[in-house]
Amino acid sequence: MVAGLANHRRIEIVRLLLRGATPCVDEVAEACGIDQSTAVEHLRRLHESGLVKKKSKGRKVLLSPSKRARAFIRAVDMLWELPD
Repeated sequence: MVAGLANHRRIEIVRLLLRGATPCVDEVAEACGIDQSTAVEHLRRLHESGLVKKKSKGRKVLLSPSKRARAFIRAVDMLWELPD
């Protein structure tokens, strides 16, 4: 699971999905300003970590956050708020 979390871009992608959008890979790549192949790799790791769910719709794969994703982002936010 740690591999899915170890990158700021992956956190950005999870936040994007939690905003209610159900984008495909192309839309994630565009929103994050990254190549499609990079987005595919990040999403693969997030899926393996249980943070992102995938659903095929024709030729597209729609993405959505799992329940674990919301808890993950809450934990990340709490860590940022901790004093030194």
